[in-house]
Amino acid sequence: MRRYSIGAVLLDKADPTKVLARSREPLVHPEAPHREGYVPNVVYTCGAMRFNDRIILPYAVSDTFSTVATMKISALLGSLQNC
Repeated sequence: MRRYSIGAVLLDKADPTKVLARSREPLVHPEAPHREGYVPNVVYTCGAMRFNDRIILPYAVSDTFSTVATMKISALLGSLQNC
């Protein structure tokens, strides 16, 4: 069965084909009580927004409902592993 998660990647500004760092673990993944739905075991997003020192990440779960996650940019950058 498919299982989609959301992670983060940091690209080089001058050459976006170059990956500088990526998240070690998924930032968002389907939780057990929300894995069932029209498309089970899936979380997906269409992008993120910056608001002051935070990232706001709207995402959908199993084609059943939508929600948001927020995180401090410093914590997000701290969670990335250099490539």
